[in-house]
This record gives sequence, structure tokens and C-alpha cells, in this order.
Amino acid sequence: MLNLLVLLRFEGFEATASPEREALLDYARRVHDSGGRVVDQDGDQLLVCLTDMRWGLQSLRNLLALARRDGFAVRAAIVQAVLARTGGTHEGSGFTARTLETLLRLAGEVGRQQVGITPKLLSLIQLSAPEFADLFASADAPARALPGEHGPQPVLVMAG
Repeated sequence: MLNLLVLLRFEGFEATASPEREALLDYARRVHDSGGRVVDQDGDQLLVCLTDMRWGLQSLRNLLALARRDGFAVRAAIVQAVLARTGGTHEGSGFTARTLETLLRLAGEVGRQQVGITPKLLSLIQLSAPEFADLFASADAPARALPGEHGPQPVLVMAG
């Protein structure tokens, strides 16, 4: 089973209305209902682990459309959720440092109303949910390299 780790940032366009807060809470509830889990919620950010790739990709597509309609923005990044085991048990498991570094790098590269992924994740999407693969295109500029990587890394985005 392939799990996805998704970092979402909700941004309002106007100080007077805050539809993004309601959307964040609603999305967290829907993640839970889908069998996923909310890993962390802090202010306008939500970190979730999704267990169903098709549901996750469709829910993000729907969220971008909702944001556009209701006047707020969403920036999101998705990576394959790779767990790091501590002490040989699942107790206290977290995600690998590399998973989190890649997620944060991608989140810093996407614009408003975009969902960013890596080419590696696109390959997994092509195998597991091919109907969503064509939604992603190369970003205008590659992402900065992480320590140990050679040169900038490609970013693929689904724009809303």
C-alpha cells in the first residue's frame, strides 16, 4: 500500500472573510473519513497522511476548485510517505528526514493554486492512478537541490 504525505497551506485573499479556515477544517475531517490521518495542524497549514491515492488526488483537485470559487488559495506538496522506524517497532514512528526535506522543498516551490510533486511520485501515479497523471506538468523552474543532490530537481505541478 502506498501512503502519501501532503502538506497544505491555506491562504486568504481578504482580511475580512476567512473561507480558507473552514476549508482547512473540512478537509481535515474528510481526510479522517477517508481512512487517512491528520499528522499535524498549525495555523494555516495542514499535514496529512493519505492511504488512498485516487481519493487524495481527486480531493486535492476538488479543493483547488473550491478555493478558486470561494476566494482563497491553496498551496500543496505531495510525497510518498516513507516511515522511519525507531527501536524496531511502529511505536513512535515518524517520517524519514528525506521525506520531510523533499516535502518542505516542494512546498516552497509551488505557487498559489498549485500542487507540487516529484517525477518519482508521478511514476507511481502513472502506475496506480493513471487517470490523474496528465494533470501534472513541469513547473516553470526546477526546485533547488537538497544537500547531497546534484543540481536543481524537477517539480511537477497540478494547477487549479
